[in-house]
Amino acid sequence: MSSIRAILLTTFIIILIIISGFTNNAKAQNIDWGPTAGLTVSSHLNKFWFIEDDIRIRLNPDVAVGYQLGLIGRANISSTLRIQLEPSIILLGAKYDDSFTLRGVEFETDSRTELTYIQLPLLLQLSTAENQYNVYGRKRSITTYHISGGLFGGYLLDARFEGTNRGAPIGIEFEGGFSNDVTPQYSNYDVGPMLGLGLERGHYNKVGFETRAQFSIIDSGSEKLFFFRPQNIALTFSLYVLF
Repeated sequence: MSSIRAILLTTFIIILIIISGFTNNAKAQNIDWGPTAGLTVSSHLNKFWFIEDDIRIRLNPDVAVGYQLGLIGRANISSTLRIQLEPSIILLGAKYDDSFTLRGVEFETDSRTELTYIQLPLLLQLSTAENQYNVYGRKRSITTYHISGGLFGGYLLDARFEGTNRGAPIGIEFEGGFSNDVTPQYSNYDVGPMLGLGLERGHYNKVGFETRAQFSIIDSGSEKLFFFRPQNIALTFSLYVLF
């Protein structure tokens, strides 16, 4: 499975490089391309379970900060309507500041899950107006606003549960770090809707900002663990440049 993920990641990077090479030709065909990057604020809708051998730990999720990095490909249908494809790498997950009991001993944990996905959003955008207007025959850029809506599909590259546990198992205070691969606990796939708002400025070259909400409509947990139903939820905040 790790070799499959490595192949997918390598293919993804190659596609981004190839696509970026078509920027100049794409402009003549009313297509915009450019990089996008930003932060994510994510969590799970339901409680997180960590399972290993005879260990069963259930934790309440809080929000965690991650990142996203990708490339935008936009086809302009009209002056205010466009369709957008965004192959990207995104880090989701949740944070846990909680207590649990293990073999009769009370522990405190400061930990998080890190879920790395290859994600492919497909969006339809409606803008308030064109990005430019004429003043005595000269084009001037203006700031426009838009709403985005669509679907995303994702493939899980890696899932880790890591942090620090504190307790006193033999009457002596103990603190230790840990890092566990929890990929088998999660589904390989993630699908759901996206809705966003943004602003943009420029005509030939554009700079923009967008914030989006996304929600997994399929269960993010593995089918083997019927009681583990996390479901990813996230807000994303992105800056982008289009050429």
